[in-house]
Amino acid sequence: MRHHTHALPGLALATAGAFMLAACGDPEPEMDTAGATTDAAPEVAAEAASGNQRIDFTLPDLAGDERQLSEWDGDLIVLNFWATWCPPCKKEMPLFQDTYEAHRDDGFTIVAVAVDEQTATQHFVDDFGIEFPVLIGQDEAVAVGREYGNRIGALPYTVLIARDGTILDTHRGEVEPEDLDGWLEAHL
Repeated sequence: MRHHTHALPGLALATAGAFMLAACGDPEPEMDTAGATTDAAPEVAAEAASGNQRIDFTLPDLAGDERQLSEWDGDLIVLNFWATWCPPCKKEMPLFQDTYEAHRDDGFTIVAVAVDEQTATQHFVDDFGIEFPVLIGQDEAVAVGREYGNRIGALPYTVLIARDGTILDTHRGEVEPEDLDGWLEAHL
């Protein structure tokens, strides 16, 4: 199922506790929505939408080093929001790894943003042999996802970003091989 986003001024942010997992089913206990906040954040004046420029952000990688999305400017980027406890997220990771291995020398990268804890994410990356960049955060990762149009908090949620930083597409739910192949064929 593909959904495109539109700019919505004044979008209120919610904490990770309010992050709805539309594609993954019920949230884990620590993701309870009872403690949600709705304070608007001024830095999220409008969501990213297809045709807009990508929004730069900084999150730590698994080594704890601060990384910015702009490090990968010039590449076709698949920006994927996911979690280790999300079945469709786990299912699409081998496809992402295979695609990354096949095209990383072609100006293509995948940047995965784990809405998860560091230890669980590190174990997952090690177990599945993930080689593409993995950034991590909880509340911060949720906020970044919302900036990129993930209003309902779906996981997985993927954004395709052109080499010049233009947002080409957004996708809620699991990315299928035909989705990824179509993006690469059209933009790589």
